[in-house]
Amino acid sequence: MTAECHTDPAPEASKGGEEQARTGLRVVLVGRPNSGKSSLYNTLTGGNAHVGNYPGVTVDILEADVALEGGRTATVCDLPGFYSLAATVDADTDEGIARRFLDAPHDGPRLVTQVIDATQLGLGLTLTKELLRRGEALQLVVTQNDLLEADDRRLDATALEAALGVPVCLVTGRDRAARTRVLEALAAHPLGATSAGTWEPKALARSVIRSIEAGAPSTGILGPSRRQRATAALDRLLLHPLLGPVLFVGIMTLIFAAVFLVADPASDAVNWVMGLLGKLITRGLGNGLLASFLVDGVLGGAGTVLAFMPQIVILTVAMELLDATGYLARGAFLVDRVLRFMGLSGRSFLPLLMGHACAVPAISATRIIRDPRERLTTILVLPLMTCSARIPTYALVVSTFFSDRGALFRAALFVGLYFAGLLAGLLASLALRRTATKGRGLPLVLEMPSYRTPQPLLVAKKGYLAAKRFLRDVGTTILAVAAVLWVLLNVPVPGRGSPSDPVIERSVAAAVGQGLEPITRPAGFDWRMNVALVGSFGARELMVGTMGVILGVEDADNDTTTLAQKIRDAKKPDGSPQYTTRTGLSLLAFFVLACQCMSTVAAIRRETKSLRWPAFVLAYTYGVAYLASVLVYQLAGAFGIA
Repeated sequence: MTAECHTDPAPEASKGGEEQARTGLRVVLVGRPNSGKSSLYNTLTGGNAHVGNYPGVTVDILEADVALEGGRTATVCDLPGFYSLAATVDADTDEGIARRFLDAPHDGPRLVTQVIDATQLGLGLTLTKELLRRGEALQLVVTQNDLLEADDRRLDATALEAALGVPVCLVTGRDRAARTRVLEALAAHPLGATSAGTWEPKALARSVIRSIEAGAPSTGILGPSRRQRATAALDRLLLHPLLGPVLFVGIMTLIFAAVFLVADPASDAVNWVMGLLGKLITRGLGNGLLASFLVDGVLGGAGTVLAFMPQIVILTVAMELLDATGYLARGAFLVDRVLRFMGLSGRSFLPLLMGHACAVPAISATRIIRDPRERLTTILVLPLMTCSARIPTYALVVSTFFSDRGALFRAALFVGLYFAGLLAGLLASLALRRTATKGRGLPLVLEMPSYRTPQPLLVAKKGYLAAKRFLRDVGTTILAVAAVLWVLLNVPVPGRGSPSDPVIERSVAAAVGQGLEPITRPAGFDWRMNVALVGSFGARELMVGTMGVILGVEDADNDTTTLAQKIRDAKKPDGSPQYTTRTGLSLLAFFVLACQCMSTVAAIRRETKSLRWPAFVLAYTYGVAYLASVLVYQLAGAFGIA
C-alpha cells in the first residue's frame, strides 16, 4: 500500500510569506494512545521513541529536527497521548504534560498534526473536533490503513478532508514511502486555522469508511470487521474471569523461565570467551600488576557482568512482543481487581511491569496514573520490582548454590524471585494506601487495542537497544568502578595488619567491609559481600562485577575458573566453606527488597520534587531488606540448611 495525502497548495501570492513563516516551523504530533503517533515520530525522525499498545509509553516531550523541501527544517515534537482536551487531569500526568505544552505560548508557526488510527476513526475524530475549536492549524495523518484494508474496507480521504476542511494524509506505518509523503504534506500545509463545523464524529466516520467490494458507505450495513471478530474471540478466552488470570500468570512464568533456560548456554559461551581472553593476556604480559589489572580488574569485573547480557536482551524482547501484540493492555484489566485490593489500579500495571526492566523509566511512566496518591504509591513501591540489573546477581547465586539441581528447579526459583519482588511491592502499596498515601482511588478507564502482529524489525531494534545500553553501562560505569575497586583492593592501609598478610586483607576496601561486619554478620555477609553490596548501590550489576574483582585478586593463579566456582571454593581460616546455601538465600532476600540503585533514587527525587520521599524509600527498603536477610539466614541455620 502507498501513502495517500490530500493537501491544497497555498495560494501563489502568499508563497513568499509562507516561505518565511515556515522557518522555525514546529510540528506537534498529538493523538490518542495507541494511535501510532510514536511510530510516525520514529518514521519521520529516525528516533528511538518506544512504540507500544498501552497509554503512557511516551511520557516526555520528544523533539527532533527534520528536513523539508528547499533546505528548510522543522522541529517535530512527540507529545504523550491523551483522550480529550476537556477532561480534568493532574498536571503531572502524561495527559497534563501534553496539554500544558499545547497551552504554553509559542514563538513562530506551529502545525498540530493529529495521528488517528483508521480502525478507531470515530474516537479519533472526537479529539479532532476539540483541536479545531482551539483554532489550531491542523494536519491529519491517518494510520493503520493496512489493517483497514485487510478487513476489505477503505477510508475515503477526499470525503473526510471535505467534511473537516483540513488536509488528510493516509499512511501505513510499515510503508517506507510514508516518511516522504508525510513530510511533503507538512511542507505544503497552508498553516491556516479551520473552524470546527457541525459534523458529528461517529456519523462522519461511518460515512467515509466504505466497503472495498461494494463501495458503499458503512452506515450500519457493514458489521464487525474480521479483525474485530478475531479480537472478540480471543478476548473471550484471554479475558475469561477464570481462565484469563491463569493464562496470564502462565505466560509471564514461561517468559521469565525462558530468561534463565534459553540464555544459560549463551552466558556460558561469554564466560568461555572471557576466560580465553584472560589466558591470552596473562601469556602475553606475565603475572605482573598490569596483567592483574586487566584480568582481575577489567575482565573479572566488567567481563563477568557481560556474561549476563543475554538474559537482559531476552527479557526485553519478550516484553516487547507482548506489548506489540496488544496483550499487555489486557493484562492491565486482568490484574486491576488484584491491584485495586492493594490500593492501586490497572493503570499501575505498565509502570510495575516496566520496573522489571529498569525502575528509572518506569517511574517516569507513572504519569499515566491520573490519581496523584496512586501515582505516588506506585513510585514508592517501584524500587521493589525485580529490575533486569538484578538478573546477574540472581543468576550467579542460583548457579553457585543450586548448580546440582535440575534446570527446571533453577528456573522455578528464578521465577519465584520475580514474583517475590512483585508481592513485596503489592504488600508495601497495601500498607502505604492505608497510611502515608491514604485516599480514594479512581476507576480504571482504558481503551483496548486490537490484536496486532508485531513488527520483527521494531522488536529486534528494542533488543539491540537493550544490548547497546547494557554494553554502554559495562563500558563506562561498571568498568570504571571495577577498575577503581581493583586499586582499592591493592592499596594497603598504612599500619593495618602484618606485612606478611595478603595485601587484600590490608586494603582500603577490606577496611570498609570489615568495619561493617558487626552489622552484617547476623545475615551471613563477610567483608567481601559488604564491599560488593556497597558498590552495587551505584548499579545493581556491580554486585557480580565486584565479587569477580575481589575473588579474582585473591585467586589470580586460578583465573580460568568461573566466578561461581570461586565462591564455592572460598574457605574460612578453619577450612570450612566461606559461603554456603544459607548465605545465598540471605543474599537473595536482601536483593529482593533493597532499593535498586542510586539512579532510582534520583528518579524519585525528580518526579516527586522532594527529598522526603527518596529518603523514605531508602529507609524502608534497606531496613526491611536487612531484617529479611537476617531472618532468612537464622531460620535456614535453625532448619539445618548448610
